[in-house]
Amino acid sequence: MAFICAASAVAGCGGGSGEDAYCGALKKDQGVFADDSSGMALIGNLPALHRLAAKAPDDLDDEWQTVLSALDSLDEAIEKAGVKPGDFANGQPPAGLSATEKTRIAQAASEVADQDVVDAFSGIDQQARDVCKLQLGL
Repeated sequence: MAFICAASAVAGCGGGSGEDAYCGALKKDQGVFADDSSGMALIGNLPALHRLAAKAPDDLDDEWQTVLSALDSLDEAIEKAGVKPGDFANGQPPAGLSATEKTRIAQAASEVADQDVVDAFSGIDQQARDVCKLQLGL
């Protein structure tokens, strides 16, 4: 699902300073998109991802909301379990978690892999390539 800027009059697609600020922020923070496919690496970068979302053009609001909602849910499940993203080895939870905590984290992690989140990441990535001329690697 590709994001294509249909007209320069669309908010954030006209080459204005808002677009420049977003593209500049994406370039600066490009490394925050590196992940180990479990979502755990992205959790450590949530503050930067929220800052990028705040600078994103209006036509990416839905995509950013979808991505951040899934990542925030995973972060919350990890926090409630009393562990940190770095405690997970190869996407596996650390020893000592209850079955309930493991299930809660697994469910939240599966949301990150849901098709709507994958599509949202794809839209963010496509816009970065088309408008900002950046490869985010999503």
